[in-house]
Amino acid sequence: MSGLSAALWRLESIVGEENLLTETQAVSEYRLEGQQPVAVAMPGSAQEAAALLRAASEEKLSVLVRGAGKHLHLGSPPGPIGVVVSMGRLGRIVEYDADDLTVTAQAGMSLGELQEVVGKQGQMLALDPPGPESATLGGIAATSLSGPMRMRYGTPRDLVLGLRVALTDGYVVKTGGKTVKNVAGYELNKLFVGSLGTLGVICELTLRLAPLPEGRAMVMAALSPSEAEEATARLVGSRLELTSLEVANHAACERMLGTLPVTVAPDCCVIFLGLMGDRETVARQEREARDLLAGGCARVDGEEADGIWRLLREAAYPSAQGAVVVRVSVPVARVGETVRMVSSWEGWWVVARAGEGVVYAGPAEEGDSSEIRERLAQLRRNAEEGGGFAILESGPVELKREFPVWGAETANVDLMRGLKESFDPAGIMGCGRFVPGL
Repeated sequence: MSGLSAALWRLESIVGEENLLTETQAVSEYRLEGQQPVAVAMPGSAQEAAALLRAASEEKLSVLVRGAGKHLHLGSPPGPIGVVVSMGRLGRIVEYDADDLTVTAQAGMSLGELQEVVGKQGQMLALDPPGPESATLGGIAATSLSGPMRMRYGTPRDLVLGLRVALTDGYVVKTGGKTVKNVAGYELNKLFVGSLGTLGVICELTLRLAPLPEGRAMVMAALSPSEAEEATARLVGSRLELTSLEVANHAACERMLGTLPVTVAPDCCVIFLGLMGDRETVARQEREARDLLAGGCARVDGEEADGIWRLLREAAYPSAQGAVVVRVSVPVARVGETVRMVSSWEGWWVVARAGEGVVYAGPAEEGDSSEIRERLAQLRRNAEEGGGFAILESGPVELKREFPVWGAETANVDLMRGLKESFDPAGIMGCGRFVPGL
């Protein structure tokens, strides 16, 4: 028996023959940016996931963790992929304490499935990352993605209370706990959330929920870029408890593929102001917001408002495989400058989470590759000059190889390498999709 055959037999002995794919046609569906895995293993428990990692580590098989595959466009082009660990069999709720506003669910459960369950109890997981709701909880945590509601509710790092993680030494560790005030020991939740599957496999998550709001409204105003910048500054500096504050240029509004209740001229930006709470609070916030916007506003509520939120969330998601999307983080005070700069480029769309300093942007789909690289470099320089950064979230493999996805330099990279070596001494996790050496 060859070394590879022996390794595959070992994986099969862990998950069972029906849960290990090795046939070329079957594994081709898991191909990622030119790399096709040798096998796809589907563990049925955290213990099986840990056993898979230990076997892969000892057999020197690289590992790519996969949920629904909705955010695998993130990261550098992968190197050779040994085994894909697919979390599809781990998709149930383990424990739900509605009175305590906490839920523990397996990593393969989709965000949409969880929202449906907790919604029946008048609750929600306040995460709305770009991409379809079929994205899994584990994938959302591993990428630490968030959406428009992060201004009020935070990111996955804020809402994950505890984790069960399978490690490459074959053990399963538990981090955090079921309560918000659980602070004993090291804060390992934040280490694994956002690690892009480079340290272990997130198998289970305990999450903090929020009550479903009684009222939901979206207030919109179409303004010139300078007026939008001034109005946004007033809103950010106000005492309004905003749920979201987005600014989108004309190209981004066209990209949303939905009917907006405001007329958007080619030289205009639209401010989207999201409000949640009891009806009286929403009405009061709307009145104050209209005063701060100092212009004609449109308003929708209920399901119509949810529809606008959905459009804003999806606007930051790649429209097609290989579409260019860059995420820029800048100080809040520099968001307007970034929006104006991108809007001045022909065909470029931009959506800014103005209250958080997060800006998504991209070119028209038929753009000149050299010009796109120049614009991306300009965005990165501008962000870094202000103490921020720019990440190429999606793009053709060729562009990712020419334009460093994470930037030319990464802060604290030596510390990150040390952590990586501690958790993954054989270097099998992630297939090189994170920063160089990780």
